[in-house]
This record gives sequence, C-alpha cells and structure tokens, in this order.
Amino acid sequence: MTTRERSAAPSPDASSDAKRLLRLARVGALATIDGAVGAPLTTLVGVASDWDGSPLFLMSELSRHTRNLAVDARASLLLTSTGGRGDPLNRPRLTVGGPIAPHPDPTSRRRYLQRNPKAGLYASFADFAIRRLQIETIHFNGGFGRAEALSVADLLSPAASDAEALVGAEPRLLQEVQSLGAEAIARLAGVPAGRRVWRPIGLDAEGFDLAAGGMPARVDFSSPALDPDAWRERLREKLATSAAS
Repeated sequence: MTTRERSAAPSPDASSDAKRLLRLARVGALATIDGAVGAPLTTLVGVASDWDGSPLFLMSELSRHTRNLAVDARASLLLTSTGGRGDPLNRPRLTVGGPIAPHPDPTSRRRYLQRNPKAGLYASFADFAIRRLQIETIHFNGGFGRAEALSVADLLSPAASDAEALVGAEPRLLQEVQSLGAEAIARLAGVPAGRRVWRPIGLDAEGFDLAAGGMPARVDFSSPALDPDAWRERLREKLATSAAS
C-alpha cells in the first residue's frame, strides 16, 4: 500500500478523476457471483450514471448476470478511461462494488437511454429493466503510482432527492445549453469547433454531459448547484472561462 492509499484525505485530482470516469463511462466489466459454479462471472455491460453518479444498467431478465444477481445481489464494476496512446495500465480506472437492485424511477431510464441511445432498439422489450448499483466499496487507480483511497462521499454527487427542482427543470436546461450554439458547446467540451457536433444529453448538480455520436464529454462545475438558477449561474461561469481560454 502506498503513502497516498493510507492518507485519510484523497487528493482533489483523485476525486475529480474518479467522478469523471463514473460520469463518462458507457461500458464496464461487471463481475457477479455465479452460484451454479461457485465462481465469479465477468460480463461486458452498458452503463450510465444516475443523478448522484451511481451506475445504472439496462438488463435483461434472461441474462446470466441478471440471474446471478437475483440469487446474490453483490457485484463489482470496473470502469476504464478510453483512448489515448501508451500503456492502458497507466490510465485511470475505477472499481466500485455493492448490491445491484431494480430501479424503476422513470428519470433513470431516460438518463440511461440519453447516454446509450442504441439501447432504444430493445429497451421496450418486456424482459428489460433498469437496475442500479448502490456503491459501498471503491478502488481507484489514477495510473502508475496513483492509487488512492476514496470514500463514497468523495465519489458521489448530490442525489435527486436533494435537487428536486433541478430534476424537474432538466429538459428545459438542456434546451438552453443546446441554444448556445455549436461553437460555444464545443468550447465547453474542450475541443475545436466543427470537427464534431456536440449535444447535451443530461445534467446533475455538479455539471452536465455532452455527446458527439459515440464520443462523450463532461463539463464540471466549480461547486454543486441544487436549483435551476444556481445551475444557470454555474453554466455562465463555465462559458466565461471557456471563452477566455
């Protein structure tokens, strides 16, 4: 164990990097306990993030991992950063563990499909339902020599129950972001305008997510915003910062 792993308080970069992984991931490696053989089973699954960042899945009742969860709800999910050159093991990765249970909240289904639109081809099938991982354990490695201990409070954002007005205003706020125009949205995404057409696909108290085809991007605020007016103020701050850079 490194000195950082033993430290009581993680570095701000570790918490920020882990949160971005949680928000940007669209696929992950899910390990469940296969009681039939008495061993772990790891499968590739689609992922989205709930309001607080908790992983969401659209799972078929017929899938082997879903049947495993019906017997033992404990699971572990590995999320990795994508792209870039060099050794993949020198890039951040995050493993979260805890029980997975059905999560019928309609906003969660919408959040999943906004981030994984191709899942709309089968989302309406009777055997598919949204499930949510309740994070209890965290293992974060930011790259070589950057393993740090994070608590659930370090990783998760304010939940929907803490920002009810913001939840209700999400469609309107996303339209406002879209109305900023392609150039401004590209600056927010941190990329040159014109190469990709970015669109807002969801928000939370700490920022919002963008997508250009299958490419995700994240805009993080300086501090949480729990109501629409505060959220707009954080957006104005980001616009000013991006225009000056």
